[in-house]
Amino acid sequence: MTSFLKKLQLLKKKSLDGEESSSEQKRDPREGPSLVHQPSGSQDPAIRRTSQLLPLLIKPTPPAPTEARKKPPPPPLVLPELVQRQPSKVIPGTSKLEERRPQLPETAKEATTLPKLPLKTSKKLADENFRYIWDSKILPRGKTLREAVEMLDEKEILDTILTHLQQMVQASTVEPKNTGRKRTGLPTETDSDHTAVVGQTKPARTFSKEKISLYRYYGLKLRDTRHKELVCESLNILLGFSTQDETERAGVSEAIGLAAFCHLREILLTLRDYGNMMYARRSLLLEKTPELQDSKSRAAIQVRTTLILCYGHAAIGAKPEEILTQADLILSEILLQFRGDHKDETLKKTFMKSVAMVSKALQESQREDVVFPYKSELVICIIDVIEEEPLGSVSFTILHQAMTTICCMTILKPPLDYDVKSDLVRKSVKKVFSLPALKMTRLKAGSPTHLTQTQDFYLQTINACNNMLTSLLSETPNMEGLQEILTHTNGWIESEKTYERERAVKSTIHLLKFVSEHLDFDLSQEFSLLGQLLALLALRTVDSVKEIGQQAAEAMYHLHYITMSKMVREMEKKHKNKKGNVVKWLREDFFIPGPAVFYNNISKVAKAFGEHLTTDQITDLVLKVIDNLVHEDKCVSQAASVLLSSFLEECGMDVENLPMIVKEIYNHLSTIRDPITKEETMKAICNLASKRLNGVVDCLLESSVECDNNAMELWKALVSDPYSNSKLVRPLLKRLQDEDPLSENCIRRNSKSLMPLAATNALRWILSLPEASEVVQGKFPHLLLALVTQIYYALGSQRRGSKRSNNSENQELPSALSSAVQALKNLIICMGYVKEYNILGTQGSWEKLQQPDMYFEGVFHLIRTLFSFSKVHLKMTFKQANAYLRHLELKERTVGMAFFTELLYHGEIGLLFVKQDILDVLREWMMQPCPLMQIFSIRGLGHLLQHPLEDESLEALLPPLMSCAFDSDRNIAKEAIKTLQYMFRHLVVEEYGSMGISLIPHLLKYFNEEDNDFRADSISLFGTLLRGAAVSNGNRHSLKEDVFQSQVPLLIQLADPFTREVSKDVLATGTSFMKWTDVPIGLFAIENYSSLSSTYFNLCKYLNASCLKEGDVNRDRGEAVSDDCRGFAGTAFVTAQGTREILHLACLPILFFKLRKCKHKLPEMLAQTVQYMKSKSISYREAAALLIGNYAPHMTPDIVSTKDVEDVYLAVRELQGDCEAAVSNAAITAIEQLFQYCGHRISRHLIPHQLMPVLKSSLEKENLEEKK
Repeated sequence: MTSFLKKLQLLKKKSLDGEESSSEQKRDPREGPSLVHQPSGSQDPAIRRTSQLLPLLIKPTPPAPTEARKKPPPPPLVLPELVQRQPSKVIPGTSKLEERRPQLPETAKEATTLPKLPLKTSKKLADENFRYIWDSKILPRGKTLREAVEMLDEKEILDTILTHLQQMVQASTVEPKNTGRKRTGLPTETDSDHTAVVGQTKPARTFSKEKISLYRYYGLKLRDTRHKELVCESLNILLGFSTQDETERAGVSEAIGLAAFCHLREILLTLRDYGNMMYARRSLLLEKTPELQDSKSRAAIQVRTTLILCYGHAAIGAKPEEILTQADLILSEILLQFRGDHKDETLKKTFMKSVAMVSKALQESQREDVVFPYKSELVICIIDVIEEEPLGSVSFTILHQAMTTICCMTILKPPLDYDVKSDLVRKSVKKVFSLPALKMTRLKAGSPTHLTQTQDFYLQTINACNNMLTSLLSETPNMEGLQEILTHTNGWIESEKTYERERAVKSTIHLLKFVSEHLDFDLSQEFSLLGQLLALLALRTVDSVKEIGQQAAEAMYHLHYITMSKMVREMEKKHKNKKGNVVKWLREDFFIPGPAVFYNNISKVAKAFGEHLTTDQITDLVLKVIDNLVHEDKCVSQAASVLLSSFLEECGMDVENLPMIVKEIYNHLSTIRDPITKEETMKAICNLASKRLNGVVDCLLESSVECDNNAMELWKALVSDPYSNSKLVRPLLKRLQDEDPLSENCIRRNSKSLMPLAATNALRWILSLPEASEVVQGKFPHLLLALVTQIYYALGSQRRGSKRSNNSENQELPSALSSAVQALKNLIICMGYVKEYNILGTQGSWEKLQQPDMYFEGVFHLIRTLFSFSKVHLKMTFKQANAYLRHLELKERTVGMAFFTELLYHGEIGLLFVKQDILDVLREWMMQPCPLMQIFSIRGLGHLLQHPLEDESLEALLPPLMSCAFDSDRNIAKEAIKTLQYMFRHLVVEEYGSMGISLIPHLLKYFNEEDNDFRADSISLFGTLLRGAAVSNGNRHSLKEDVFQSQVPLLIQLADPFTREVSKDVLATGTSFMKWTDVPIGLFAIENYSSLSSTYFNLCKYLNASCLKEGDVNRDRGEAVSDDCRGFAGTAFVTAQGTREILHLACLPILFFKLRKCKHKLPEMLAQTVQYMKSKSISYREAAALLIGNYAPHMTPDIVSTKDVEDVYLAVRELQGDCEAAVSNAAITAIEQLFQYCGHRISRHLIPHQLMPVLKSSLEKENLEEKK
């Protein structure tokens, strides 16, 4: 860093050494041109002491007394020795400054140490050049003018020069028309070369030069004065001239600057006292004449301006060793004078000029420990000056001087605070970058001469800003300092105005080039702004202005060099960067040498920088590029998309804040109007997905749960991408199941997670695309089960949500259900199951899937239909269903079991898998506590039992299956009873039927089930188990009661077409079990009776024949049977046509009562029949009424009590008014039978008067029968 500082100091010195003297009116480059008027600010009351006027000091000082002039000089001062000193002899400690200090005449002792006066200026201050001053004096003859002047008294010398100064000051205040008048006491016209000031009118410029030269001459003589009191007195008189105009201030300050080399302390004390006195005088005058406040304020500003300028010249003229000790005082006084309510343009310019002088004076000490006092305070004042400049003004002189002053200050320590530097850069950059364009400045310049000057100074101002930035950077030559500046310049690179962008890019080049060319620059710190800056520069390479594009490419060239230099030390030790990757793309790999390598070649930017960016830098770059995707300039937006695509391809794995990036792309997508930009943006997403597919999928799902248009476009792009196409389903499946895509384990679902819904909506769209079949590939079974499971979850949410209908979130639940169903439809169609899809629609499966009570029925239809024709995915689906059985979530296991068991409906499963293993699984789940799992496992066993089984062992399944048949859950019992029938097709019932004896009484309660299948299965299993129990005599006695209990239900079931056949068989089985051998085998074969008359004829014939053969023992029984048959015959002719199929069976109970001595069971059977009279089934009520009528002949007092008869009568009477005619007719017939055989036992108050004729007729008929 030392070499850099020396280099910068040398540049500053060269610019200052080249300045011309004030007499030639050439400015110091740091001062700038004349300033534009600026409105003054408010004045600080505490600083007003410098605003007082000093009119008395303006008057000429009277000549000193003769005694004082002739008084010999004090011994301590050796003026003659000064004259005799040789030019080669210099003051110790000043040899290093000879090249910088101005050269004075040889007669001066300190000629080689005067500050900042060019060599030609020292000659002009020789006594010979001011001969006109001394011509009025009587000088010794034979002496040169120089020798003669040195022989004069010091006060006389100063008074003589001061007299001429007073005359010149007075002449400058006279009206222009009087300027040509001769002034008394001045030289004649023969000395016109020296008396032009007062003898004739001269141009103002020449007059000012001569006046300032005379001030300098006075300062030179004042410097050589040995009397301190005389110095202070002369200074006070001299300061009285300073408030007149700018020329006087400049002359007085330069005179003080020359005198400061020997009298710095006296000068500082005098300036301070003068300031205090002026402040006090001004305060006093304001109290007396407040109406003159404005004029007094202007005068105060002039005084403050003079003091500030004098302090600056005093600092620049002082000895280096003295300025180091007095700099603090000088700068504090400068600050004190500047801080006030009112400031004009001259005061601001003078302030900055003086600060620059002090800075330069401190630099001349050439000591490394030099500290610039009040640096931050001074810079804050300069910031205020900059801020007060109007924005976009064509006058920029103060800006130029302010930035030049900052450059002088930054060379010295300490470095500026971060806040001060940041404020300075921000406001300076804003003022400079917003200056009008150069073309506009040319138009406003005016005359051709002014035009050239304005253009040059305009460019100088821009360059001054860049120099200021680099000088600030040199204070803290590290990456942090660079970023402090770039923070304020980066934003201007994106400006809509061309000239602002151009200036920002040029400043960036200036800074980056400065960093890249200084080897001592500290690159060890993190460059956090690298990503943002790189994005801004890369996008500017396609700027509509070619020069800006080339400049941006050059800036990136330097930026890449900095990036590589930052890694040099690390790569010397190992050829890997921080990421552990081998770096290959070095500077030597540029195919195009120089800055043009990045011009119009954005894709190379990612290759050059991508490997070296940190995750935060990548994020910053990508976000900045995304913002420019919607840029109104198509070139910029297209470049942004290319840059985004290339960087995501190069650095996709290093992207840290992936959700934010994907979300930003998603948000900007709808506002991208250029189709090329949008296409490249889609490619960028695909490039990112090729590195981080799971993350991209998650971010897209989170960005749009409902899968809106933006999400659809992104999903479509991923589906069309060859890489993502084959891998897209897996993360979607994981999120559909609410699992982490990176995890192989199944976890419990979060009920509040929106991921399953978002994945469902995404799949609904993806599966509708033409490329969907390629996406699904081998994942059809996985998607099938996952979507069916999602429907199950949606149904559960819907049912829970129905209890909280006021919740606004529940309004979305139906859409979640319909979305899952639609996704399932799309899946089936895209896989080619079109025929199956149509069948499912015809069966109403889609509607069933959306109804909670019909859901599993819809699933069963889906499974059976889907694989009815094509078995391609059957095996994999069964494997996936088996995998679901191991999931943690009960609902997922339930759906898996539904698939697992229902797929057994297809016989191919038995050929593809080991049946015994399947049976073991079913047996395990059959014993689970979950009812649905038990039902499905039993159902699956039933499917499997319908297929051929050879070596499989079924015995172990029988106990759990029997246990399920006893379950209180109706559905479990139904499936178990049905499956037991299939089981006994493979097992010998005589061998294993005894295991179900305990089930026989349990089956009786299902004989009255409304479910036809359940009722029929129960009756059938009842008969099957009876056949197995008949083998053992030990079981016969315990089951007789159950057989009797089954007779009435079975007789009633004969009236039901659905259960007639199975009931007929079970009745026959019961007769066999009871060993009623005298009952014909075909007695219960209803189909054998062609007509009602033939049926009863054959039945009565059989019964009569049996009575005759029985003899006396059975005579009574035979007569009763004959009578019963005759009674049935008579009834058959009066029964309605719809009853004939049932009527011929009425004789069966009589058979049991008469032939088998079962009369004691009649009350119980009556009670069973009465219950059927209350059934919802028409056929059951009709059959029960007919049975009651046929029970009547046997309802004798010894068997049926009177109360029971009356209860039966009341039950039948209620059926008389049945809405069905068949039932009503059967009830009327039964009432007639009851009246005929039991009418005398029924209380008359129970019989309505409408039935009394029927009762009378029936009783008469009974009496007639008895007589016969």
